[in-house]
Amino acid sequence: MSNVTGQPGSRPLKYTVTHYRKKNHTHEEFLKWIVEGHLPLAMPIFKKHGVISYSLFVTPAALNEPLKEEMGKIRPTWDFADWDCFLEYTIPSVETIKNVMADPDWPAALKDQDEWLDTSKALLSLGYHVPYLLETGEVVNMKN
Repeated sequence: MSNVTGQPGSRPLKYTVTHYRKKNHTHEEFLKWIVEGHLPLAMPIFKKHGVISYSLFVTPAALNEPLKEEMGKIRPTWDFADWDCFLEYTIPSVETIKNVMADPDWPAALKDQDEWLDTSKALLSLGYHVPYLLETGEVVNMKN
């Protein structure tokens, strides 16, 4: 087994943000706005400030509703995520977030957010990624 350390400070950080769409838009319209409207303006800013990677975890109702129903039978006390998407940034430091948000071009990247985003709620997290099973099937970060 490979040993990849999962200690804070030795790896890039993961910064995540959940987004809820305004209900006057469909899930599909909302995602189209993110990908075609927001991201073309945001990507140069991300690159300028050293964002290592960015991904969009999409949570369509067609997948989530059946899972919610099934899991409710198994774990009835569990809450189920109801956001439209989960943004995941890989960043070298917390300063990266601050620098992106302070960039003079950032407001232009957010210019339509009040039309699309329900900014009254979001869930933020900051941490680090520790893999245990790789896509290759290799088990890592576990004692032999």
